[in-house]
Amino acid sequence: MRPISRRYPDVCFRVLAAFPGTADGGIGLVEISGPDLPAVRDAVESSDVLRTVDVLHDGDGGTLVRFETSAPLLLRALRSARVPLELPFEVRDGVANWTLTAARDDLSRLGDELDARGVDYRLERVRDDAGRDPALLTERQHELLELAVERGYYDHPRGATLTELAAEAGVAKSTLSGLLQRAEGRVVKRHLRVP
Repeated sequence: MRPISRRYPDVCFRVLAAFPGTADGGIGLVEISGPDLPAVRDAVESSDVLRTVDVLHDGDGGTLVRFETSAPLLLRALRSARVPLELPFEVRDGVANWTLTAARDDLSRLGDELDARGVDYRLERVRDDAGRDPALLTERQHELLELAVERGYYDHPRGATLTELAAEAGVAKSTLSGLLQRAEGRVVKRHLRVP
């Protein structure tokens, strides 16, 4: 999908499922959204890297495709490094953005595996969540609060609007507002030690 996503940089390829299939292949389920969907679908169906392509849904909102690839380089690297693939993840303009949860040694081994396969990558951040209280926020609340902080939503003046955050998070504005409000309430109450 990466070469196709480079040809169509405004299209989002959201990988919903992926796993090593046969000994030399991998299987995936991807949701494609953006402009030029008929041309993108044709490019996916005629790709020489994909063995099979089944269009499961094709509508105004996007295209859902199940495919089998003969070159699952990223899946092989993850499997060799023993790092689980967290789904979904997006590919835009040839760049896959992953969030990985692994020990530092496993991440180092993954780097070695990607290097050995000639895969370009960039590690943007390593975070230690050992001190985070998992009972305080759900994973989704934590993810959305972190996005809001990173984009400057809590800065003065704001670096991003609620509408912009909702679009980036792929949720409705009202949904994001409710999730942030509940998360903010929990954080404030914990800070003030209010039950």
